[in-house]
Amino acid sequence: MFYERRSLMRDFSLVHIGTEVRERKGDFNKIVSLMLDSTYYDALEERNEHHQRKNEDMFSNFTDEEMMYYYVHQRKHIRKDRERKENTKTEYVRIMLQFYQYAVESESFLRQDVDNYIEETIFKNLRPWHIRNYQTYLSTVLLGKRGKPYSPATLDAKMTILKSFMKWLHEIKYIQYPLHKEILSTSLSEQEIPNRDLYYHEVKQLLDYYKDHPINYGLLTMLAMTGLRVQEIAKASWGDVYLDSLSGHYRLRGVGKGGKKFDKLLHPSLYERILAFRERRHVSTGLNSSDRGPLFPTKDGDYYQYKNLSNYIVRIIERTELPFIRERNDRITPHYFRHFYAIYSRQQGADIFLIQKELGHSDRKTTERYLEKVLQREQEIGLLWKEQDF
Repeated sequence: MFYERRSLMRDFSLVHIGTEVRERKGDFNKIVSLMLDSTYYDALEERNEHHQRKNEDMFSNFTDEEMMYYYVHQRKHIRKDRERKENTKTEYVRIMLQFYQYAVESESFLRQDVDNYIEETIFKNLRPWHIRNYQTYLSTVLLGKRGKPYSPATLDAKMTILKSFMKWLHEIKYIQYPLHKEILSTSLSEQEIPNRDLYYHEVKQLLDYYKDHPINYGLLTMLAMTGLRVQEIAKASWGDVYLDSLSGHYRLRGVGKGGKKFDKLLHPSLYERILAFRERRHVSTGLNSSDRGPLFPTKDGDYYQYKNLSNYIVRIIERTELPFIRERNDRITPHYFRHFYAIYSRQQGADIFLIQKELGHSDRKTTERYLEKVLQREQEIGLLWKEQDF
């Protein structure tokens, strides 16, 4: 009885998601928020355990909405800090719901197109050509930036997540057809890989532009001189800054992506700009390990929401209207400064393994992608020539 009561109570919002999508009630963001609420996960796990005890198939009588929800929140690691982060879950939910919404809107067509149509589900009625039709739709519909089609990189990201979801549905026997095998390749050519490179002369122009603006100067310098992710900067605490007695330098401790700890050097010039930022915000500049306030507080003294901070960085960069900004086809985001950190470190003679460690990359190939152009230049045989011979 307890199991049934908890399940009914917790499943209500998930059923509500399907109703909202079908009847177009509420906005898309509201549905995303419902899907991101992890409190329903334990109820779904209880149902699976209940089926297993009765030697029944796992996920029997799960709905499509519950399958999406379970896939996003499923636990794969004993430690919670190693599970998917909220921003990753948000990306998954948005991409999967976009596909689900498309499929729901095609339901009347599916009923005519599929023999032995199964009621109360969309996913179990999908066939290979439906997936390919969706790919064609995504590649042509004007839903990208500035009212244009999605970029090749965006298409690749969407289909990679959808392919992974479809593969999982087939492996657990929720769907009959291996739809993931029917997804056409969306891999990028070398020319289509987004250019996120940022170079010293460009970063220097940005810093010089804002040298009399303590807020922007401090934030941009922090991105450039640490290589930290904007999420890591947004959640950094003032109490995590300390003076290293061994080197005499100030440093910042923290926990980054995947629960990896970092201990970053704060160059003297960076530390001065952090203090100037904090003075402008009228908060303490004296070291205090018990101070759990933000390293970079908002004007109200709160922690930045990382998305708000990211959007702010994008805006202040665009606002400069520097020549190299106007010449680019893309918007420079905080992530570009991680590329700069890798490139500039390599140009200063840093080993690729050290750069990988500093950036917190699990795979060296990721670091190599950041450094692709630099590494290519290092291999130019023309550099072996003696110029004076000519």
